[in-house]
Amino acid sequence: MGNAGAELERYPNMVSRGARRCGIHAVVLLIALLAAGDGAALTPNADPRFRDGANHHLGDDGVVAELGRQPGPGEERIRSHAHLLAVRRMLGLRPATRPELEGRRAELLDDLDAYIAAGTTPVNERLPWRTPVFIDDAGRVCAVGYLIERSAGRELAETIARGHRYEYLEEIAAAMPEVRAWVASSGFTLDELASIQPGYEAPIVETWSAWDLAKHPIVDGPFEESSDDGTTSGAIEGGAMTGSWKRVDAHGALVGTGDFSHGAGVWRSVYPDGAAMAEGPFVANRPHGQWSFHHPSGAVAATGRFDGGVRAGRWRFYHDTTRPTPIATGSFAGGRPSGTWHHFDSAGRLLAVSSDANLREWTEGFGGYLLDILPGQDGIRHQVHQGNVAGDSHRLDAIMSRDGRERLYVHARTNEVFDRAGQKLERVAGAWRTCSGGFTPARERAASSGNLAALHGLIFRDQESTPCARPRPVPSARGRRLDQLFASVAAVRSLSPDFVRRLALGVGSVEEAAAEIDDRGDTPVAALADVHDLAKVLAANMAWYVEWPHVDGRFLAVFRTLPGYAVRGR
Repeated sequence: MGNAGAELERYPNMVSRGARRCGIHAVVLLIALLAAGDGAALTPNADPRFRDGANHHLGDDGVVAELGRQPGPGEERIRSHAHLLAVRRMLGLRPATRPELEGRRAELLDDLDAYIAAGTTPVNERLPWRTPVFIDDAGRVCAVGYLIERSAGRELAETIARGHRYEYLEEIAAAMPEVRAWVASSGFTLDELASIQPGYEAPIVETWSAWDLAKHPIVDGPFEESSDDGTTSGAIEGGAMTGSWKRVDAHGALVGTGDFSHGAGVWRSVYPDGAAMAEGPFVANRPHGQWSFHHPSGAVAATGRFDGGVRAGRWRFYHDTTRPTPIATGSFAGGRPSGTWHHFDSAGRLLAVSSDANLREWTEGFGGYLLDILPGQDGIRHQVHQGNVAGDSHRLDAIMSRDGRERLYVHARTNEVFDRAGQKLERVAGAWRTCSGGFTPARERAASSGNLAALHGLIFRDQESTPCARPRPVPSARGRRLDQLFASVAAVRSLSPDFVRRLALGVGSVEEAAAEIDDRGDTPVAALADVHDLAKVLAANMAWYVEWPHVDGRFLAVFRTLPGYAVRGR
């Protein structure tokens, strides 16, 4: 297999697409702790050397070197461009893997220069996490895909995209002999080529916004605008929408209609089969006033207000049931979830409470959310704090026993477990052991008091797992308590409704996702573990802004059917 084969041996525990799909890193860690054999408990299928940011090898190091600062929200094109400039400079200083491949390497570097100059940036329209996108829905190819296209043909690039669109290059090379052969003949190592491959931002609601025809007027007369999602047509008179308007999707199916006078009217969105999706008023060319959303079954999915095209005030979201049963209630401010939200199981019982009220406890002014999952019959409490720094997610879980004797912290970035005294805990060969966790006095105080957000703010910079020096065995009675805590969290707390599972997976059905995972050889149980538990869906989708699939996923679907909405800032 040449260089590609040799380097693949360095990545025995690849981050699987299935694991990324469900955001299961922290929760599967809890399951792994119970099944772990020899060695420290690490997240299954996760290579700890992989990094968040523009690239899974370099993170945002190249971006910071180019810009002199961390990239911010809305700077995805800048982030990708700066990363490619930095990695191109690095690769230009290195020799080919073999002298006879110097010419091929030089040709591919010229192709990379052309790609950077063109400013091509694929868009992740599907998956709710940062991920590579080999070729996106609009046919835009990623940087490595372009190099393959130029040297081996578009057909190979499209074959890769059909089977491995969202995978890392290491995963693609492991699965495809022809890609391994291309790497071996390129003059680059697999590491070098993987260092080029960008990861693209998740499709978050905050990047979508309505047009402002008062600030950016459109010429009067017939209007037609096309995008990757479809085509909007109508007429403009006096700078405002007038007469009949419609929107069709990328396949030509009607997804929305409305009649307008001076920019005011009522819009009705429909699913491709004609079932009602959403309905509400437009004022001044944008949604404004009370709106209602519907499940494909016809049941009410959500009700609330838009203010000038932006989600505002209190909204209620419902299970797909004949009798309206809440699944989430809360308020929006500036288009984002704000304050305290309540989450309910399929029977309408309170399941969890989330809040952004703890932002001051988090670090450097970046956003954070605290999810408090109500105890089940065993009385075990589970909290999750997530926040973002420069677009990279950070998560800390807390698990507390009913009697308060145990309070454990699971650090998702390092796969480490600590107790309330700051002692590190590991499960090795079926038994627990403990050692010093190296906590500072400030961390010890936050851990002892149960202030999860404050503790997270103190430890979020620690990216590396440290060996357990001079470990001591944990008494068997306590070991059994620890196992009970983790088993409780790993168990399904409340079964997710089917429509939530579909939204979380981005597919038509859960069975379709399982079949797709089976075809790739992943483990369906691990890949689908989180989406079956509503509490874990809530926890796994708070990484940047809150991205609960039944909330933001619902809005993303509706936005694609409305006139004037588009992705901004990418």
